[in-house]
Amino acid sequence: MKKTGKLFFTLLFVVFAMNFATAQNPTFTLTATNFEYTDSIGTGGFSDDAMTFDIMLLHTNSGVSGPFEFALGQYYFNVKALANSVNTDYTYYIVPGSSTFSNLSAIPRNPTFVMPDATSPSGASLRVNSNTVLGAGSGPIISTTFPGTRVAKFRFKKKAGSFDPVADLNFFQPGTGTYGSNTGSAWRLALANPFTKIFAYVGTTNTDISTQGTYVVDFNTALPVELASFTATTNRNAVSLNWSTATETNNAGFDVERKAATATEWTKVGNVAGNGTTSEVRNYTFTDRANTGTYNYRLKQLDVNGNFEYFNLSNEIEVGVPNSFDMSQNYPNPFNPSTKINYDLPVDGNVSIVLYDLTGRQVASIVNEVKTAGYYTVSFNASNLASGMYFYRISASNFVSTKKMVLVK
Repeated sequence: MKKTGKLFFTLLFVVFAMNFATAQNPTFTLTATNFEYTDSIGTGGFSDDAMTFDIMLLHTNSGVSGPFEFALGQYYFNVKALANSVNTDYTYYIVPGSSTFSNLSAIPRNPTFVMPDATSPSGASLRVNSNTVLGAGSGPIISTTFPGTRVAKFRFKKKAGSFDPVADLNFFQPGTGTYGSNTGSAWRLALANPFTKIFAYVGTTNTDISTQGTYVVDFNTALPVELASFTATTNRNAVSLNWSTATETNNAGFDVERKAATATEWTKVGNVAGNGTTSEVRNYTFTDRANTGTYNYRLKQLDVNGNFEYFNLSNEIEVGVPNSFDMSQNYPNPFNPSTKINYDLPVDGNVSIVLYDLTGRQVASIVNEVKTAGYYTVSFNASNLASGMYFYRISASNFVSTKKMVLVK
């Protein structure tokens, strides 16, 4: 019995040792992205005095490494040495509340600019210093979903004046240090200390995995949503908008906006929720009811941070005049207390829509005015009426139609 027990524990130890030996360290992509240049002065024109960008960390081999428990990170860039003093003319800081780390102690600290020195002879360096060392089990788990976990949003701001498009906006410079295939990266990699480092807990061991990463500075201003198509069809006055996305990143949704072709002001006519972050094709639809006329439509795509971008429908939409008189069934029906009625007029004229109770007594006048030819929708509030069945009748030119509605309180 003792020999059996000893053999069992021996085999268990061997299996554990083999699993430990074959376990892989996390690999990752560290990206500086979402560069934005903004005018915080408010003078208009070319007065962009501030630049922000995100530092994103993505776990890329979760299938073989297990969870990536973050331990430590320091984030250094090679930047162009400007003729003026960077430290004098600029402010730089981490935007408060911008990190998505679950443990706030994982947020880096004290960003600094260092002008050319013995460790960066070809240019200055931007240094976003390391966070507080985290204990095993308290580090946040890095996301495996693109674009990853936001380490922080960094803000770089001129104290006076505007950015110069040549001297300022191109201050990130490729370096000569490398980790693996990261040649020419603007990340400061494997030069004389200090340089960019990432640590993870492998088991309970705080492990330097810096060489396991891919480092990217992405100046591409690609939209958070890649629109694959945007089309529209009409059926009478119903304008059906259909669009699809190829990819989405932090997509909160779309406002649908419309304006008359000859107008300048846009009106929001609806909203459709987005799908957050996805690399799968997503299809959307929205139906708008418009009166006779010619219109433009656009989508205002909003991300979870409040940023937005417009997508315009390429063609104008024309809603013509109805071919005949018509009045729809009210909707909803039954209702409480409000309902809507659609009606169509092929010619100009006086329109009357009257409501009757079951005894034939008129209880409300819903419409009584001259209308031009077109498609109409009228809302009716019956909060002052008792529950029951009612009849509503339209009279326009020689057209008369009667339908019933049910009020349930």
